[in-house]
Amino acid sequence: MADGSPFKWTEGLAGRRTFFIEAARDGDVLLRVLGPFAVQGAEIAEMTATQEGGGVSIRLEVSGLSQARAEHLAERLRALAAVSGVALGWRAAA
Repeated sequence: MADGSPFKWTEGLAGRRTFFIEAARDGDVLLRVLGPFAVQGAEIAEMTATQEGGGVSIRLEVSGLSQARAEHLAERLRALAAVSGVALGWRAAA
Protein backbone atom coordinates (compact mmCIF):
# COMPACT_ATOMS: atom_id res chain seq x y z
CA MET A 1 0.00 0.00 0.00
CA ALA A 2 1.16 3.55 -0.66
CA ASP A 3 1.28 4.56 3.01
CA GLY A 4 3.56 1.66 3.94
CA SER A 5 0.95 -0.12 6.07
CA PRO A 6 0.61 -3.89 5.66
CA PHE A 7 -2.11 -5.23 3.40
CA LYS A 8 -5.21 -6.43 5.26
CA TRP A 9 -8.12 -8.26 3.63
CA THR A 10 -11.40 -6.62 4.59
CA GLU A 11 -14.97 -6.91 3.38
CA GLY A 12 -15.26 -3.21 2.56
CA LEU A 13 -12.02 -2.98 0.58
CA ALA A 14 -12.54 -1.08 -2.67
CA GLY A 15 -11.65 -3.00 -5.79
CA ARG A 16 -12.98 -5.35 -8.39
CA ARG A 17 -13.64 -9.05 -8.24
CA THR A 18 -12.49 -10.89 -11.36
CA PHE A 19 -14.30 -14.03 -12.46
CA PHE A 20 -12.73 -16.46 -14.94
CA ILE A 21 -15.38 -18.82 -16.30
CA GLU A 22 -14.99 -21.80 -18.64
CA ALA A 23 -18.21 -23.02 -20.21
CA ALA A 24 -19.59 -25.13 -23.02
CA ARG A 25 -20.16 -23.28 -26.25
CA ASP A 26 -23.93 -22.93 -26.24
CA GLY A 27 -26.23 -20.35 -27.81
CA ASP A 28 -27.40 -18.78 -24.54
CA VAL A 29 -24.49 -19.59 -22.22
CA LEU A 30 -23.51 -15.93 -21.88
CA LEU A 31 -27.02 -14.99 -20.76
CA ARG A 32 -27.08 -17.84 -18.24
CA VAL A 33 -23.70 -16.79 -16.84
CA LEU A 34 -24.68 -13.11 -16.56
CA GLY A 35 -28.02 -13.79 -14.83
CA PRO A 36 -26.63 -14.44 -11.32
CA PHE A 37 -24.62 -11.20 -11.47
CA ALA A 38 -27.83 -9.21 -11.96
CA VAL A 39 -29.50 -11.03 -9.06
CA GLN A 40 -26.57 -10.11 -6.75
CA GLY A 41 -26.65 -6.46 -7.85
CA ALA A 42 -23.11 -6.62 -9.22
CA GLU A 43 -21.88 -3.95 -11.63
CA ILE A 44 -19.98 -5.43 -14.57
CA ALA A 45 -17.06 -3.11 -15.35
CA GLU A 46 -15.37 -5.23 -18.04
CA MET A 47 -16.20 -8.39 -19.93
CA THR A 48 -14.42 -10.49 -22.53
CA ALA A 49 -15.56 -13.76 -24.07
CA THR A 50 -13.44 -15.94 -26.34
CA GLN A 51 -14.62 -19.03 -28.19
CA GLU A 52 -12.15 -21.90 -28.42
CA GLY A 53 -13.12 -25.24 -29.91
CA GLY A 54 -16.27 -26.43 -28.18
CA GLY A 55 -16.02 -24.00 -25.29
CA VAL A 56 -15.99 -20.36 -24.30
CA SER A 57 -13.76 -18.51 -21.85
CA ILE A 58 -15.42 -15.57 -20.11
CA ARG A 59 -13.59 -12.97 -18.02
CA LEU A 60 -15.67 -10.53 -15.96
CA GLU A 61 -14.45 -7.68 -13.75
CA VAL A 62 -17.18 -6.78 -11.30
CA SER A 63 -17.55 -4.04 -8.71
CA GLY A 64 -20.09 -3.78 -5.90
CA LEU A 65 -19.47 -7.22 -4.36
CA SER A 66 -17.99 -8.14 -0.99
CA GLN A 67 -15.69 -11.16 -0.86
CA ALA A 68 -18.44 -13.28 0.70
CA ARG A 69 -20.95 -12.35 -2.01
CA ALA A 70 -18.35 -12.96 -4.72
CA GLU A 71 -17.64 -16.45 -3.35
CA HIS A 72 -21.37 -17.18 -3.17
CA LEU A 73 -21.75 -16.04 -6.77
CA ALA A 74 -18.84 -18.24 -7.87
CA GLU A 75 -20.56 -21.26 -6.27
CA ARG A 76 -23.81 -20.42 -8.09
CA LEU A 77 -21.91 -20.21 -11.38
CA ARG A 78 -20.24 -23.59 -10.74
CA ALA A 79 -23.72 -25.11 -10.33
CA LEU A 80 -24.74 -24.12 -13.86
CA ALA A 81 -24.82 -27.15 -16.19
CA ALA A 82 -22.89 -25.44 -19.00
CA VAL A 83 -20.09 -24.18 -16.71
CA SER A 84 -17.02 -26.40 -16.40
CA GLY A 85 -14.89 -24.14 -14.19
CA VAL A 86 -14.84 -20.88 -12.25
CA ALA A 87 -11.88 -19.04 -10.73
CA LEU A 88 -12.15 -15.90 -8.64
CA GLY A 89 -9.59 -13.11 -8.26
CA TRP A 90 -9.38 -9.57 -6.95
CA ARG A 91 -7.85 -6.34 -8.27
CA ALA A 92 -7.40 -3.07 -6.38
CA ALA A 93 -9.22 -0.05 -7.75
CA ALA A 94 -6.93 2.24 -9.75
